[in-house]
Amino acid sequence: MKNLRKIIVLFAVIFLTGIIVTVKTVNTSLNKIETTEKTVDIQKDTLYLLKAEKKTV
Repeated sequence: MKNLRKIIVLFAVIFLTGIIVTVKTVNTSLNKIETTEKTVDIQKDTLYLLKAEKKTV
């Protein structure tokens, strides 16, 4: 019986450790700050191309 309890406790510790590591990993990946400079650059390029296309027409 003592060995069964040790196995159950070991399984519970491993299971809880896995849950904690998973939660921390997900939280750190969700808290990343994305820069919006790329979007702004693409919009500027697109506007430039649209203006150039209007001039040629």
